This record gives sequence, structure tokens and C-alpha cells, in this order.
Amino acid sequence: MTVAYATRANIEAIWGEQFVVDLLPLDVDPDQAFGNALAQASAEIDTHLSARYSTPLPGQPAALVMPAVNIAVYNLAIRHTSLTTTIEERYKQAVKLLERIADGKAGLGADEPSVSTDPDASSGGAAFSANERVFSRSKLP
Repeated sequence: MTVAYATRANIEAIWGEQFVVDLLPLDVDPDQAFGNALAQASAEIDTHLSARYSTPLPGQPAALVMPAVNIAVYNLAIRHTSLTTTIEERYKQAVKLLERIADGKAGLGADEPSVSTDPDASSGGAAFSANERVFSRSKLP
């Protein structure tokens, strides 16, 4: 199941309502077109982030709204011959951000999923444990 990380209202807020109107031909159902583009953008985000997180991420992380919007606009523009250099550049920036997040060089800010320290809670990854210390500053042989 794909969770949408942005909405049409987010697209209108970031790109402008008139841009949204001008982006699609008159014979295209805007609700369906934007719904599909946002679902595809969210799926692309999940593809990038699945290397680091369990996807889909819960809720709508604020750090993913802009990338989701820009990827959705790019997907709409390439389908309807409305691609501009600005749209393409914003798409490339969104992908770079997702790659940085996936590589651990950037995060999701306040929406960063918490990592459990319980070794039984993880199905994979590294877990560390050790015996009690034998030597210390106050206890030498």
C-alpha cells in the first residue's frame, strides 16, 4: 500500500494554483491525474528510502512533502509535454535529497522514525552485547 506523502493542495501551495491549472490539458481529469502522480511520487520515495526505513513511512513527514510535490509535478509534466528546466531541476534536487536520506547523510527531522535498542525487536541489522567488565580503573589484576 502506498501512502501519499503530499496532496494536490501541497502542489498548489508550492507551485501556485494557476500553474496547476495550466499544467494539464483540458481533456484530462485533474483529480485522477494528480492522484496518480502523487501515488507514483510516493512509490518512488519509498523505493529510495526502503534501503534505510520500513516503508511506507507513517503519516506525512514534513521533509518529504517538497520532494513528493516536485516528483509528482515532474511526472505530470513529462506526460503532458509541459516539462521545463525548472521542473526538471526540482526533480533532480528531490532525487538527490532522497539519496542523501537513504545514505544516512540527511534525515527526516522531527519525523525521523525512532530506532529500537531492544535486540529482540529487530529482524535484521546489527546488535551488540557484552559481558560485564572484567577490568576497570578501580579493579586491576
